[in-house]
Amino acid sequence: MTLLAIAWMAYQSHRYFFVTDAGQPRRATAGAIDVRNRFDETRSWFQRESVYGSYGDAVYPPATYAMLRLVFNAMPWAMAKPLWFVVSLVSVGILSWQLVRFSLVQTPWERWFVAVLPWAMYATGAALGNGQFVLFVVPMVLNALLLLAEEPRSNRDTWMGTLLMLGALIQPTIAAPFFWLILFRVRGYQPALRVVGLYLLLTAVAVPFQVNARHVEPPIAKADEPVGQIPPPINPAILGQDKAPANPLLRWFRRGVRGTYYGSVKGGYGSVHDLLVTPELAQWNLLASLGVLGALGLWIFLHRRVDLWLLLGVTAIVARVWIYHRWYDDLLMILPLITLCRLTRQPHFSPPIKTLAAILFLWLWMFLLAPGVLYTFAKPQLPIAIQVTGWLATLVFLALLAARERRGLPAREAERPSPASPPVSPLPV
Repeated sequence: MTLLAIAWMAYQSHRYFFVTDAGQPRRATAGAIDVRNRFDETRSWFQRESVYGSYGDAVYPPATYAMLRLVFNAMPWAMAKPLWFVVSLVSVGILSWQLVRFSLVQTPWERWFVAVLPWAMYATGAALGNGQFVLFVVPMVLNALLLLAEEPRSNRDTWMGTLLMLGALIQPTIAAPFFWLILFRVRGYQPALRVVGLYLLLTAVAVPFQVNARHVEPPIAKADEPVGQIPPPINPAILGQDKAPANPLLRWFRRGVRGTYYGSVKGGYGSVHDLLVTPELAQWNLLASLGVLGALGLWIFLHRRVDLWLLLGVTAIVARVWIYHRWYDDLLMILPLITLCRLTRQPHFSPPIKTLAAILFLWLWMFLLAPGVLYTFAKPQLPIAIQVTGWLATLVFLALLAARERRGLPAREAERPSPASPPVSPLPV
């Protein structure tokens, strides 16, 4: 796995810096494509150029561009590109350190295995080569919850956790489901209120720059080529293709609905949107996603006092399937994978539960290794179906364990950390 990680990360690093043109459809994408698109969109946003009207891939909410403005500021692209790459590697390193610390593994070989795991995942390399947000979002979400859920919690930890969760919302399609944990699992409502307040403040700062923004000729499209079929026609009102409203928030909303539809047809898989790909069903995408998100919130509220890692594992899987995602967002599966690892090391679980956890761990692990099944096989439908089935089986397994713990079986205080767990100090200081 170490050799695989070295080879995969080397290839994706080369693609990030040196591959400027997309290869055959589904086989290669221009390097740093996503971070370059976000860089251009952010620059145009604060130059009062209509981002949602000029950039075909601009589907992020206004607050995201306010955060990116803080990141890029007046930085030239020649500086932003290598800096983004270095910080991405550091972020994966922090995630690797977190996983070793909280996986409950003990021997040097086990710790090495867990440390190498995120580097050998196809999602990590794909996200690195594209310049994707997920490399930052997953470690920030994990750090935020470990800080905020620990008791007693200092004011410093509260603010650090709040800011980390706020930063994770740079990609709300990944981080938003975890907000339920901030709301229901964390003691007190201050962290949740601070996150919401700061997010609204960023939105208020960004929106005025798009009011009466001028339309500009969009740059040459750098997005992935459509794969397979051309997206079928659909009611323009559903996709927001009718007359663009003046309100930037409404423009973003309609662009987001359209983007998730076309994304699910062009390259997404393993989500509720991919079950609703026909024109007749696509109009239910929004309601289906909101329904899944609402059901998760209710479930977390009912199980808010069970082990945090069970909640993290379930939430990560739901975050992957509730809305359109591509293969680089499969990095979310690292959280249920580590949850399964922890289950095999906790003494209060029975041997059958530990055995089933180990089987599910192997199931997820084999499919998460680079280069992944999506782009390896010419017809990947069957292995993808097996992979997604593993996600759903793990979801059911973790949910049943959470329900058992909620009922008091095995009997123990749900909020007490496992005796094998180290003291919580997620960030090196």
